[in-house]
Amino acid sequence: MLDHFKDDGKSTLSIQKLDKVMQNVGAGQFTYDVFKAAYDTDPKIKALVKNFDQNTITLKQSETDDLPATEPEADSTVPDMAKRATDLGSGL
Repeated sequence: MLDHFKDDGKSTLSIQKLDKVMQNVGAGQFTYDVFKAAYDTDPKIKALVKNFDQNTITLKQSETDDLPATEPEADSTVPDMAKRATDLGSGL
């Protein structure tokens, strides 16, 4: 079901909305606890979900969602790069 939402371009989904959809297809009540148990045991769900909490499920939008966020190094800031690009040095 989550892959259907992802294919439709959805990036977030409420637990309440998922519950309603699951009840409409005859899957019974779908609470946060039910979703958490499914997430913990089903690798397919883990592959689709970036993050979730009591109210919202955030779906992965690309494979890079699994990569940890990194801070840029101190010497890679734009002003430093511009200075290095325009530094003629003492070679002239």
